[in-house]
Formats: sequence, structure tokens, C-alpha cells
Amino acid sequence: MRQGQTGMGQGGFTCHQFVEAIGEPVTVALRSPIPLETGLDVVHLDDCWHLVDPSDPGTVILEATRWDVDYPSTNAVTIEEAAVAREAFPLTADTHPAPHCMSCGLGEHSLHVHAGPLGDGRWATPFRLPNWSLIDGEVDMSLLWMAMDCSCGWYISHSGPEHRQAVTVQFAVDVHHQITPETDYALVAWHGDYAPTWDGRKRGAAAALFDPSGTCVASSRSFWVATG
Repeated sequence: MRQGQTGMGQGGFTCHQFVEAIGEPVTVALRSPIPLETGLDVVHLDDCWHLVDPSDPGTVILEATRWDVDYPSTNAVTIEEAAVAREAFPLTADTHPAPHCMSCGLGEHSLHVHAGPLGDGRWATPFRLPNWSLIDGEVDMSLLWMAMDCSCGWYISHSGPEHRQAVTVQFAVDVHHQITPETDYALVAWHGDYAPTWDGRKRGAAAALFDPSGTCVASSRSFWVATG
């Protein structure tokens, strides 16, 4: 299990592993904190799937339901524009809520998904999968799921005048084209087809990954709830 916020499993990584085990197009609801260093079970019910800790099977950690794939789109962002945006990443070692996250943390082996504002309401960061993301010749796509989750997290929590920490409660990703390690991409997050501001404690986001030619190679949508 990959760590996200300190002491908890990373949502994007766990969602990917869950969806891979299901093998169908689904959207995933995050119901409970994801434990670390724990083997989890997939339980198939009539119309959904649950991810549970076998020592506490009554507590649903993730819930997946079938859906028709539907993602909002946005204009392409260049890698150079994404790099400029990342320079405005708003967190420091003293304020980062998940400094050990494999995706957006500050450690040497983090993917450093540090999105910043583009100036047009969207947020962006360059993104590159390392060579170690290849497992038996196949790209470990859980790393992409992690990155799309975290990029939306920065947008959700820090865009607009009201800065609020939030957690993912719904998440889905679709990969349109092959993604290559050691290649630069631009990862963009914005409000998608949700309202652009907070609705009470709720807010939605979308993400898109663009290759150097401006082709969208992956899409994501997520929904978030403020923690305070």
C-alpha cells in the first residue's frame, strides 16, 4: 500500500488496485480511511463491489459501481506552461499535509506532483513516470491514478479565495493512449463540469494529462469533501 496523508493509504493508488481487481468500468467511492500494511478483500455484491479489511468486514473502505465513462475536456497545456505553474506551488515543508506521499510528497522518491495555478482558473504541473514504474515491461498505472488524484487535491484545496483541506470521496480515471516512462507530460486540474466554487463542504474536479503534442492521453473526475 502506498502512503498518502500521513498514516493512511493513498486514495488514487488504492482505487487503481481495486478497479484492476474488478476489471470493469466503474467509479469508486471512498467510504473510510485506507489502512496501511493491511491485506484487503474485494467483495462482489449484486450491483457493486466493496473493499474491506477482513478483520472488520462490516466497514466498507471503497465501494465501486458500474458507470458509463464520461469525462469533461479542456484545452491542452504545454509542458513549459505546466512547469511555470508548478513554480507557484503553494505548500512548503512546514505546511504540506502529506509530505511522505509517493505522488505529491517532498521526498527523494516522490513523483513531485506539485500543481500550481496557470492563471486561467486551472492548475497544472509537469508529470513524468520514472523507469522504475515499469513492472515486467508494463507501466504501473497506479502511479498515474495517484498523480491525477493529487493534482485535483491541490486545485480543490487551494484554488479560489477559500483555502480548505479536503479528502477524495469519489474518483474515476480513464487512460486513452499509452503512457511512456521518462517522457514529459502536462497534468492539468480544473473544475470540469462541476460548479467552480465550494458548495458548502463539497467540491468537484477533473484532470487531464497531455502529451508533448497536446493530445489528451488520460482523463479523471473526482469529488471532494472539506475536512473542516
